Amino acid sequence: MTDDDAQRRLARLKREQRARSGPETALKHLIAGGDRTADDKLATVKAVQKVDQRRVLSAVRHLIDDDASG
Repeated sequence: MTDDDAQRRLARLKREQRARSGPETALKHLIAGGDRTADDKLATVKAVQKVDQRRVLSAVRHLIDDDASG
Protein backbone atom coordinates (compact mmCIF):
# COMPACT_ATOMS: atom_id res chain seq x y z
CA MET A 1 0.00 0.00 0.00
CA THR A 2 1.44 3.33 -1.00
CA ASP A 3 1.37 6.43 1.14
CA ASP A 4 -1.19 7.99 -1.21
CA ASP A 5 -3.48 4.96 -0.83
CA ALA A 6 -3.16 5.16 2.93
CA GLN A 7 -4.08 8.86 2.89
CA ARG A 8 -7.17 8.19 0.76
CA ARG A 9 -8.23 5.32 2.99
CA LEU A 10 -7.77 7.44 6.11
CA ALA A 11 -9.81 10.28 4.60
CA ARG A 12 -12.61 7.84 3.69
CA LEU A 13 -12.65 6.39 7.21
CA LYS A 14 -12.81 9.87 8.72
CA ARG A 15 -15.75 10.81 6.47
CA GLU A 16 -17.59 7.64 7.45
CA GLN A 17 -16.96 8.28 11.16
CA ARG A 18 -18.24 11.86 10.90
CA ALA A 19 -21.35 10.63 9.10
CA ARG A 20 -22.04 8.14 11.90
CA SER A 21 -21.21 10.44 14.81
CA GLY A 22 -23.75 13.15 13.93
CA PRO A 23 -26.84 10.95 14.36
CA GLU A 24 -25.25 9.17 17.34
CA THR A 25 -24.70 12.47 19.15
CA ALA A 26 -28.24 13.63 18.39
CA LEU A 27 -29.67 10.35 19.69
CA LYS A 28 -27.63 10.54 22.88
CA HIS A 29 -28.97 14.04 23.58
CA LEU A 30 -32.50 12.91 22.80
CA ILE A 31 -32.26 9.86 25.06
CA ALA A 32 -30.57 11.78 27.90
CA GLY A 33 -33.42 14.30 28.07
CA GLY A 34 -35.01 14.70 31.49
CA ASP A 35 -38.63 14.38 32.52
CA ARG A 36 -40.89 14.12 29.49
CA THR A 37 -44.36 12.99 28.63
CA ALA A 38 -45.14 9.47 27.45
CA ASP A 39 -45.58 10.86 23.91
CA ASP A 40 -42.07 12.34 24.03
CA LYS A 41 -40.62 9.03 25.19
CA LEU A 42 -42.46 7.14 22.46
CA ALA A 43 -41.18 9.58 19.84
CA THR A 44 -37.64 9.05 21.16
CA VAL A 45 -37.97 5.27 20.83
CA LYS A 46 -39.31 5.65 17.29
CA ALA A 47 -36.41 7.94 16.36
CA VAL A 48 -33.84 5.51 17.75
CA GLN A 49 -35.51 2.61 15.93
CA LYS A 50 -35.44 4.50 12.65
CA VAL A 51 -31.75 5.35 12.98
CA ASP A 52 -30.43 2.19 14.64
CA GLN A 53 -32.78 -0.77 14.32
CA ARG A 54 -30.13 -3.25 15.46
CA ARG A 55 -29.79 -1.46 18.79
CA VAL A 56 -33.54 -1.57 19.37
CA LEU A 57 -33.75 -5.27 18.48
CA SER A 58 -30.86 -5.99 20.82
CA ALA A 59 -32.57 -4.13 23.67
CA VAL A 60 -35.86 -5.96 23.07
CA ARG A 61 -34.08 -9.33 23.04
CA HIS A 62 -32.32 -8.39 26.27
CA LEU A 63 -35.65 -7.47 27.89
CA ILE A 64 -37.24 -10.73 26.73
CA ASP A 65 -34.30 -12.78 28.02
CA ASP A 66 -34.46 -11.02 31.40
CA ASP A 67 -38.21 -11.58 31.60
CA ALA A 68 -37.89 -15.27 30.69
CA SER A 69 -35.18 -15.92 33.29
CA GLY A 70 -36.94 -13.98 36.09
